[in-house]
Amino acid sequence: MHGQSHSRTRRSVWTVAAATLVAVVTATPGAATAASPAAGTAAPAETTTTTTAHAADDPTRPGWTLRYEENFRTPLGGTNAPWVRENHAQPFDTIMDDAGQWYRNDYGPAWTTAFNSFSTYRKEFPVGQDGWLTASLSARDWNNDGVIEAPPSITTQALGAESVARLTVPDHTGGAILRPTRQLPDRYRIEYKLKTLDFGGKRNGSISYGGRENGYGTAGCKTQHPWGEGSDSPGWSGDASVPYCEWQDVRRGPYGYNGFHFLSIVDFANPAPRNNHFWHYRRKVLMDSFSQHPDRVGAGTGGRVCDASTNTYYNYRDSSFNTVNMWISGMPNWTPGRGGLAGNSQWFMTTCSGGVAEQQLSSAAELQPELMPNEFYTFAIERDATGYVLEASGNFARAGRQTIRFHRPFVVGNAPIWHYNTKPGEYDGRFNGNLVQNDYNGSTTWPNQWPAGSAYPDWFVIGDLYTNVYEGSASLTDIRLYEPEQQPPANNLALNRPASADSQCAAVEAPAKAVNGSWTGGTSDKWCSLGASKWLRVDLQADRQVGRFVVRHSGAGGEKASWNTRDFDLQVSTDGNTWSTVASARGNTADVTTHTVSPRTARYVRLNVLNPTSDSDRAARIFELEVYPS
Repeated sequence: MHGQSHSRTRRSVWTVAAATLVAVVTATPGAATAASPAAGTAAPAETTTTTTAHAADDPTRPGWTLRYEENFRTPLGGTNAPWVRENHAQPFDTIMDDAGQWYRNDYGPAWTTAFNSFSTYRKEFPVGQDGWLTASLSARDWNNDGVIEAPPSITTQALGAESVARLTVPDHTGGAILRPTRQLPDRYRIEYKLKTLDFGGKRNGSISYGGRENGYGTAGCKTQHPWGEGSDSPGWSGDASVPYCEWQDVRRGPYGYNGFHFLSIVDFANPAPRNNHFWHYRRKVLMDSFSQHPDRVGAGTGGRVCDASTNTYYNYRDSSFNTVNMWISGMPNWTPGRGGLAGNSQWFMTTCSGGVAEQQLSSAAELQPELMPNEFYTFAIERDATGYVLEASGNFARAGRQTIRFHRPFVVGNAPIWHYNTKPGEYDGRFNGNLVQNDYNGSTTWPNQWPAGSAYPDWFVIGDLYTNVYEGSASLTDIRLYEPEQQPPANNLALNRPASADSQCAAVEAPAKAVNGSWTGGTSDKWCSLGASKWLRVDLQADRQVGRFVVRHSGAGGEKASWNTRDFDLQVSTDGNTWSTVASARGNTADVTTHTVSPRTARYVRLNVLNPTSDSDRAARIFELEVYPS
């Protein structure tokens, strides 16, 4: 996480803190307080309301439809996928990436020698229904002999009455994450339950336990090599030609820290573990742990932690170092200077600041790993039309059972969340700039880092994202992706009317599913037929004027676009016996089709499927059939 600090102030205008597990207290929006240099006005008085939260294991969320849920009861099928050597032919881009243009400009040829002293291997495989998740792992072959010395893993195992995914990273140069296989929708809620965490921090008052130090194995050296801090970073020589052990030590000393990404939203497709400095430029909003070694804290405070039950801070050095940071990524420093690193400003939200995001390292809560897995923590991020919500729930040290929740608009004043726009129309280019590096061994300018017309779809990551720091294990379950609950337009004459069909693929895929007003309830929220003749009929229960039909095909419900109904007819009848074709589609590939016809009287509507898909699949899939007067 925090290899560097920055000096711009962000603001949050929502904060929610829970007094108990089932009471959520909501503060109204307000301006930044005097704690924020960006404050221009005093904050208004807060008002509060109390609502009832759902039981921790109840997947129902008011206003949301559950699209996917992974509980890891089925063993992962891709764990035996091969490790593939990374040739860096397709880097994310060249800014702070593993291939190292930034580092070559800083350190010179010695850095390339250090980089070539090992090989990186990667493995990815699909997880869950429709492969909606991807497990992504990175490992190091220290001596280039084709053998990975300490490969990380993601496996399933039983944990009490549940099944979990266990992420194990036995060496700090490995990485293991879960991410979506496809970009997130425009509006969503992603959440999961963290059952165990062992990525540093104290246990029963000690940083050393289980033969490890701050979560790291004690054998040998463990350094940031070759993706160290910039060459001018204090505390080391800055010479890339020094032996491995003389780079910055991640286990102890001024660079000693461990951590874990509870849940982060990043701006690049198909994220995979990379060096930590790369990801300092890639995150939008995030929640993570930052388990500093006492050597790093030194004589200082190490930052501060908020007790959400009293809204008072205490020093990080007085904690167990198992903190939860809830923060946003802001604008970068466009010209970091020689021997420095690219990175974005970091602004932390706590209930103690009234939800105002501040420059000072401030943790929103402190976990109690000793209580796990009997206790667990839930992490969630939502994106709505105006911003992001960060939410953490559980039994926190000092504060007790809490749900801590913040909403941060995309832009407050002139302070944006970095790369917030998932579509070009959401942003006008006002924050664009050129990233400029003028360093000891080279100069590069990366122009137009946030231009008008750009778009950065959201992707989430959970786990150990870094390949030069972090080591340990964690287990989690019940990863859930929600989309906003869809409300059918008014005057849908087919809504909840009696429906029949030639057949259905399964008991849960009955004709009624195609007229229930929902198409985002998962793959069973549809009518499906494998019959020889495929048709769906709706009884409007009285003669009606009909003039427009909307059909939501496979893609509208989250299944393959190649399964969208290719050829079909729409027919109407007044008696259910004699039918008139009023609209036809041939060669359709769209997820949703709209068919407007001259208004006419009908009691019955029928959809006749002539060719169900654009590939070899023979099932017809209709997630919703809507009928309107005009």
